Amino acid sequence: MVIRNDVIFMPILLKHCRLIPELSDGYAQTYADILVCGNQIQAIQPTLEAPANCQEIDCQGKTLLPGLIDMHNHLNWSYVSGEQSLTDFSILTKSCLSARRFLDCGITTVRDMGSPKRVSVAVRSAIEQGLFQGPRIISGGIILRPLVRSKPADPYHFLRYVSGAEEMTRFVREELGESADWIKLYVNGDPPDMFPEEVRAAVRTAAIHGKKVAAHCHTLSAIHMCLDEGVSTIEHGSYADAAAIEKLKAENAHLIPTLATLAPEVTPAGFTSEMVQQFLTPLLENSVKNISAAYRAGLTLGFGTDTPVEQLCRHMGLEFKMRKEYCGMSNIDILCQATLDSASILGLEHIIGQVKEGLCADLILVNGNPDADITAMYHRPEMVMVRGQLYIPQA
Repeated sequence: MVIRNDVIFMPILLKHCRLIPELSDGYAQTYADILVCGNQIQAIQPTLEAPANCQEIDCQGKTLLPGLIDMHNHLNWSYVSGEQSLTDFSILTKSCLSARRFLDCGITTVRDMGSPKRVSVAVRSAIEQGLFQGPRIISGGIILRPLVRSKPADPYHFLRYVSGAEEMTRFVREELGESADWIKLYVNGDPPDMFPEEVRAAVRTAAIHGKKVAAHCHTLSAIHMCLDEGVSTIEHGSYADAAAIEKLKAENAHLIPTLATLAPEVTPAGFTSEMVQQFLTPLLENSVKNISAAYRAGLTLGFGTDTPVEQLCRHMGLEFKMRKEYCGMSNIDILCQATLDSASILGLEHIIGQVKEGLCADLILVNGNPDADITAMYHRPEMVMVRGQLYIPQA
């Protein structure tokens, strides 16, 4: 028995789970029993006896996976969808509901790459204090973007406009002071609209506090400039060429593709069908070509969707589908990208990312063998466990 946040958690024994060795610390046998105590995986054995006061669940030979990680999403899309007059309360409520719905998709960790009013920090705190079940939240605070207009941003926007290295240093310090886990830069244009010295100031300031910087980059010149200045993750990276891929390897930086947001099934918030044809269709074509090249070159890729959770629930497993059908990635590689690879990029491989003794019990149960047939990931998981607590996905 474990007491956490004044709630008593009984041990849970998951019987007859199918494990994938690559996602289970090389576990050699096909099936195992998993004992969860508190928020941790305590034991993995071919057969385990249930301890006293233990809840026992028969997994019927279905596949047990680590909880999925979405390295690029937003808990709140109100700014993009034009809902810019929301109150603080409605922003928080919508964001909490969105956070919980990620669990319906089997996503137990979300890196929020920008939220209005830094609401992801508040949602993270609410989940950690046990107010409701939700994923592990990695907060990117408010996005920092070069000043490209004369009027200040609406206070509900998730963009904060910056001009100059000195102001960048101050704003990064403020985001970190407000408990951001990462710093998110929005670097656009060819040539880039953010100057090298501004990116350098963000990276240097974040590093002093033990934090890293992510940069929204599509254009090739923006990608190269951000890598030259020490950015840790390139978000989207649609036009990354062979030289950028080699630079990513050399700098121990990572590419976080977000193909789901470009899928034909999804119309991104704020886009008309004409805008999709004009802007997003060419972006998809180039993303597929260049991300496929990065994959073939052996680059470790993070797993992101950049897609509202309502769309992810409607089109379950969309990022898996895009990487498989458009980029020809192997099933096991995509599964690794969505779990242990993304955990490693986040520096959380000692906490999440595998079904492994001693790691946190963020787990999902899938009907099928996704390592043989990735379409098993195109359906809701049958069971979700986050921090050792069971969550039943909503229909």
